[in-house]
Amino acid sequence: MSVRSLPAAPHNMPAAGFVTDRPDLGHAAEGWDLSDPAFFAVALDPAEPHHLPPTAYRSLAFANLEDDAIWTRNWVCIGTQEEIPKTNDLLPFTVGHHGVHVQRRADGGLVGRFNKAQHGGCRAVPLQCQTGTKTRCSFTACGYSRDGLPLSAAPDGGPTPAMHQYLGLRPERLLPVAVRTSGSMIFVNLDAGTTSEPLQNLAFEDETSGPVGTVLTFRRTYPANWKLVLGALAGGEVALPTSDSLWLTTMLRDGRLAEARILFPNLILFSSPGETCGVIVQPTALGETLCRVALFGNRARGAGDWLAEIDARVWRTTELQRDLDVREANPARRHPLPNAAERWLHRRLAAAVKARPRIEATEPLYATAIGRRR
Repeated sequence: MSVRSLPAAPHNMPAAGFVTDRPDLGHAAEGWDLSDPAFFAVALDPAEPHHLPPTAYRSLAFANLEDDAIWTRNWVCIGTQEEIPKTNDLLPFTVGHHGVHVQRRADGGLVGRFNKAQHGGCRAVPLQCQTGTKTRCSFTACGYSRDGLPLSAAPDGGPTPAMHQYLGLRPERLLPVAVRTSGSMIFVNLDAGTTSEPLQNLAFEDETSGPVGTVLTFRRTYPANWKLVLGALAGGEVALPTSDSLWLTTMLRDGRLAEARILFPNLILFSSPGETCGVIVQPTALGETLCRVALFGNRARGAGDWLAEIDARVWRTTELQRDLDVREANPARRHPLPNAAERWLHRRLAAAVKARPRIEATEPLYATAIGRRR
């Protein structure tokens, strides 16, 4: 199936996304209108689905579209409750382009907020700007961080000086972020209209139905776009697809069958008798993905076993990312979507882009009344 594209834009024309993300200006790159349904046609072809055009895996413009349609519109998993067990403990996470954190309250609940400085870079938020590679500018790197480890409160329960980088002097004045939990898993939603959304929209039945009792957490980085990594992790036979989740049956490296469940956009859970492995997928660069791994259960295998499992599923994406980065050498070459989970993921991605709110107003929010028409 052929895909309709726009005429190629001159290379010397600036892209709005490099200065500021302006959804009202549209999303275009490498001659494509990225929000046009035609851009997704190759991935949605029922007869021969293929990966999206290369710009979907390497361009800032498509990352801006994902921020507009996915990361700011859905419940995003950011970690586990066991990572912040004490009052005032703080868990940082960059959702799309936005630095946020979740903190443990004195009553045991959680509160989510945008960070004090969204533009301060490593000078203002050094713990949340550890060698992010979407941009090398130290002034804006806070939106592209790998995120530091959770911050523990001081022995007296109060916030530490490092937490000031996130909280400022008056954290109650920071823009709030909706927080939900399911078992041990923590989810946030940056859309201000979601604060009363029912928990079942997280694709869990209730607050206790998710995995509980973290045994171990660790991290692993892969040089591939997050869509490639999540799709590769989810190899298996589809058992039950829904709008926001997908159930799979998959075989582990040791020959055991396991149940896998994807929660769009960034969580996959592998479950077998006595153990669950949760993998939180987080883009840290256009062609780089951080996997935050949490192990649950009384008979959980060691980190080395699960690391080998994840590596075995993801390693092919490194070569695929390199090929997509240099596709101009052979623009006719296309890569098929080999498993049902990848096809489901691309359908869900296309649906999210189609469903995102349309931006009609073009006047900057910070404009003054001077010169406005009345």
